[in-house]
Amino acid sequence: MSHCLALATFFVGAFCGPLVASAMEITSSYKEGTQFMPPILTIMMSGEIVQGDAAALEDELRQYEGRPLTDIAFEFDSPGGSLMEGIRVGQVIAARTEDTTSRIAGSSSPICASACVYAYIGADFRFIEEGAGLGVHQFYTQSELTGQDALAMGQELTSIILSYLVSRGVKTDFLANIVSARGDSMVWVDHQRLAGLGVVSQGVRGQSVEYVNHEGDISLRVEQDALVGQNKIVISCGDEGPYGIAFLQEPPTPFAGPFMVHAGNYDHTVHDFGYIEHGSGQTIVAFNITPQVAAEIAGASAIGGKVYNMDESIFYGFAGEVVDPKIRDMVDGCMRRFFRSAPPPPAPAPTSRMTRESGWDIQGADLLANGIRDISLDECERQCLASSDCAAVSYVVDMQWCWPKGYGGTPVQSAGVISSAR
Repeated sequence: MSHCLALATFFVGAFCGPLVASAMEITSSYKEGTQFMPPILTIMMSGEIVQGDAAALEDELRQYEGRPLTDIAFEFDSPGGSLMEGIRVGQVIAARTEDTTSRIAGSSSPICASACVYAYIGADFRFIEEGAGLGVHQFYTQSELTGQDALAMGQELTSIILSYLVSRGVKTDFLANIVSARGDSMVWVDHQRLAGLGVVSQGVRGQSVEYVNHEGDISLRVEQDALVGQNKIVISCGDEGPYGIAFLQEPPTPFAGPFMVHAGNYDHTVHDFGYIEHGSGQTIVAFNITPQVAAEIAGASAIGGKVYNMDESIFYGFAGEVVDPKIRDMVDGCMRRFFRSAPPPPAPAPTSRMTRESGWDIQGADLLANGIRDISLDECERQCLASSDCAAVSYVVDMQWCWPKGYGGTPVQSAGVISSAR
């Protein structure tokens, strides 16, 4: 007689013993490369994971030996199955030298549960779309085990799986989701938590955001190793405001259309830029940042650079998600320095003086994410007049807070605020 024994202190979501089930269905398709896109092999894997599936996957991949291949996409729709076979499938994927991606796809509500999770995390880049589910539960065996044998098995497998998770860049906190299951219940993990734990990468292998000091000048560097390549953008502070340099990995046939800075969920056209290097595998672009774009960057959760083709239908480059105050601090500090260091303007002619309106504020069109504190209204207007991008200011009287504005703001009544326009 055999029974199914739950190892409550163990965390795996799969069966370990032999299973009587059909093998996974493994199919594939190959898409030839173009001048802009590399060739892509897609492997679809659905159904329960059983012993022999890792070998079957290797056989499927072997059919494409000798073909040009730089990217392999794996699609999963599986309720799980054999724990160790799930890990073996993941190890087959992890051993590939190509860039590998994994998605949960295949049906209207695709899932990757139990042992499937370990196969899924074998890829370099792991995606999950809305409507897809990733689930875990405790480990079970179908063999009769004494308490001591169960504990020994649990400890050995825990070590194997912990090593595997860490090798795939998954945080060990992922265990908390698995051990939280009760009985044979499945825990469907929140997508945001999956991203935070490194289970889901959404196309990014690694990213860093840091300050760099070059000969006394501080710059902010955002560097990303992603499915689209290794890219970085460096923002520095100059006498005329912030400027940047982008280093972008090129596609097989790079194009040299307009360059845009990505910030605030938008791509902003940069008119003042130049290509330092192009066509050698890496595009290097130097560019200046207008005050309007600087304000967008300061409040953005993502920043990057993109090179478009001439009709702006396709691009290469990147946008790095950055949940970090460094961008706001760097750009806003740079703009304050620019406004404060701007040379005094010549005495304005009567027609060029600014017109004040008490009790009015100008909403929107901020040129600085945090304004300029502790200056007079006269100084606020002077700094606006020194910048061709500044059309007006809003001045909070009791806080001595100056808000330089671009064009397109909306006047609204507001007590304690003075608006001043050119």
